[in-house]
Amino acid sequence: MNLSDNLKKIRKDNNLSQEQLAERLGVSRQAVSKWESGQAYPEMDKVIQLAKMFNLNMDELINQDIRELNTEKQAKLNINKYIDDFLSFFSKTIDMFSSMKFKQKCKCLLEQFMIAIILLILFLIIGSIGSSIVSGLLSALPTFIYSIIFRIIESIYLIVAVTLGVILLIHIFKTRYLDYYVIVSEKKDLQEDIIENNQENTESKNNNNKIYLEKKQEKIVIRDPKHSEYSFISGFLKIILFFIKMFTALIASGFCISLIGFTLSLIVSFLIIKSGIFFFGTFLTLLACIVINIIILIILLNFIINRKNKKRLLLYSFLTSLLLCGIGVGMIIIGISEFNYIDDVNNNAYLESEILIPMNKNLIINNFFNVDEIEWIEDERDDIKISYKHTKYYELDYYYQSDNIVYFHFELANNNVFEITRANIDAINNKKIIDYSKTKVYIYASKDTINKLKTNYDNYIKNANY
Repeated sequence: MNLSDNLKKIRKDNNLSQEQLAERLGVSRQAVSKWESGQAYPEMDKVIQLAKMFNLNMDELINQDIRELNTEKQAKLNINKYIDDFLSFFSKTIDMFSSMKFKQKCKCLLEQFMIAIILLILFLIIGSIGSSIVSGLLSALPTFIYSIIFRIIESIYLIVAVTLGVILLIHIFKTRYLDYYVIVSEKKDLQEDIIENNQENTESKNNNNKIYLEKKQEKIVIRDPKHSEYSFISGFLKIILFFIKMFTALIASGFCISLIGFTLSLIVSFLIIKSGIFFFGTFLTLLACIVINIIILIILLNFIINRKNKKRLLLYSFLTSLLLCGIGVGMIIIGISEFNYIDDVNNNAYLESEILIPMNKNLIINNFFNVDEIEWIEDERDDIKISYKHTKYYELDYYYQSDNIVYFHFELANNNVFEITRANIDAINNKKIIDYSKTKVYIYASKDTINKLKTNYDNYIKNANY
């Protein structure tokens, strides 16, 4: 039985004390106390009286949970209210357009069209900027994962933009036209007050004159002081806010990844401590980036959880970080000016390999990827010899031939990632910048073959509309 719990709940909901409820029922306070504690059970006539008093039936009072019942009723009431407001909005809109003149209708529709165009341009600009930011944040991810995440974010933004645009358009229309129409249409007609002038002598010739006073209609448009909106618009806004927070959480996750990256970079920077002022500049810059990243994360998370920001603290921290970042970049520029750039690696560091390719009249040698220097060398031979030099850290990633097109691609070998990192760190500590990725390619073929290959390649580019 839920009678004891229900009785206590409805008594408190109606702001009644046990004494007040007992007085209404004609019983003692102790009796009500025993009912609520479950020590006693009220008589049937008292149960009927309680049900009538609180507008409940006996089954709801005795067997059901009043809290769940109230929640269900409130939910149904809210849904009904949303539906009623939605239908009321369209009914009033139809009534308004029915009462408007043709010129007024054209003006209203033209204004809504212009507002829609402005909103469209605004959302396109925001989308373009957001797309660049998201693309930059996700650029480190693999192509497949990047494509999926980017499409999800793009779809979410499209849904949010369309929904928010419709809500703004409806709200502006309601404020600019519908509210005005409702107020004006509900105003009473001009009232006419007739006052007879009986103050003068009844026998004067003005005795029968009557004075008509008209109250002038106010031209000021009276708006709703609370600027209340229809409930279904509020519901849409809540949905929009939810999607915005989801989008914000996604952006925050990107800043979490960048924070990890900056922190790891800060730790790794201690390996170049011998570089002097360059190290201190790198350290300050990375430290400032970490603080700025944390500030942005705090702002985003506070927005998601509806928490106020400590604006002054965040502002001072942000400005201090910008100052440190500026000092750090300045120190990096000064420090890097002391470095020596080595354009070529010692020939002993280069590895040399070659590939032989049979010649045919439709053969095309495509552009080389990650190749710095290509040299064509005339040689009396029927085939084509391609010789390439590269450092020990790089290798020919792939070479294949398809539809008479030969492709080459040089890339950093997976097992050489740590070795080249160590080599670069050593070079920086010695104040040197060495390009270990430099790759040279030499193509040996006869003069006619070289000319034919170049012609085939030019035609291929032209047909491909490059």
